[in-house]
Parts: sequence; C-alpha cells; structure tokens
Amino acid sequence: MYQLLLFVHIVAAVVWVGGALYAQLLALRAVRDRDPSVLPRLARDVEFIGSRVFMPSALLLFAAGAVMTVQAWSFGQFWIAASIALWILSALAGAVYLAPRARRVAALFDAEGPSSPAGRALLGRMFLVSRLELVSFAVIIALMVFKPGS
Repeated sequence: MYQLLLFVHIVAAVVWVGGALYAQLLALRAVRDRDPSVLPRLARDVEFIGSRVFMPSALLLFAAGAVMTVQAWSFGQFWIAASIALWILSALAGAVYLAPRARRVAALFDAEGPSSPAGRALLGRMFLVSRLELVSFAVIIALMVFKPGS
C-alpha cells in the first residue's frame, strides 16, 4: 500500500509543481507578447486550471502524504512538519490570495479590455506570489529527498 501511496504522492506533486512552473513560463511569454489579448486569456486559463487541476492535485498529494506518514513516519519529524507548514502556506496563498485575485483580474479585463493597466498590474503581482510558491515547492522537494533530521 505504501508504494501505491508514494506513486500517487509523486504524480500529484509532478502535476502541481510542473503545472505551476509551466504557468510561470507561459506568463513570461505572455507579458512579452504584442497581442494584448494573450495575457487575459492566460489569466482565465490559469484560474480555470488552478481550481480544476492544481487544487485537486494538491489535496491528493497531501492526503497520500498524510497516510504514508501515519504508516511509516512521524508528523514530528522536522522534514515532514516543515513540508506540511509550507504546503499549508501554499494552500492558503492559493485560496485566500490567488483565487480571489484571479477572479478580480478577469473582471478587470472584462470591464476595461485586454490592455487594462490595473488588470495587468494585479496579474503581475499574482505571478510574483506564484513564483514565491515555486520556491517553497523546491524547498519541499528538497525536504522530501534529503529528509533532514531523520
């Protein structure tokens, strides 16, 4: 059972982290694109995928990791506790900051058009927060691989 959970945990991490990295790369391209409609489309796509792919994969990742921890590890180990704390911060950033801002960005682009300075500025801040999340993902991955304190 542990091996199956580990497989699910890793696949969910690949989807979540890989998707976030891919979204960042698309954002870098979209910001430089001369077509003003590219960035609003990307914002809508990221919001759509975030709620339908990233969130479920993050929850599946956490559930599989929790069950594996109960089976073979301890929540008191530093690498597990730190990973959970970073996961919680990421989940809160997504739920409290990114998701509501994504809806606001879509509304700004709908109201002001694809060249909306306010929409573009808010989207830039969202992608900055997302980049910081990627750093936390890298730390979580390092904790999972090196297991400091175990």
